[in-house]
Amino acid sequence: MKGAETMKGAEMARTAEFAVTGEQKIHCAGCEQRIGAALRRLPGVKDARASAETQRVVVTFDPARLSPDQVRKTIERLGYQVAG
Repeated sequence: MKGAETMKGAEMARTAEFAVTGEQKIHCAGCEQRIGAALRRLPGVKDARASAETQRVVVTFDPARLSPDQVRKTIERLGYQVAG
């Protein structure tokens, strides 16, 4: 996982990147949408993007409300193994 923190107004936002590493890959736009929608339902997620091209998931979230481990677990519950 790569991460960065940025200040947005009075809120702190963190961006984390996860690489999909297992046999189950992000194959299409439907997979991208499914992952993004599931992550955006988590409290504190500002943005979530999955890419079939790069096999990466990038999530911007409020670290006061959500941890990178919670994001990772959500991706894994969808059937994907991730590094980061």
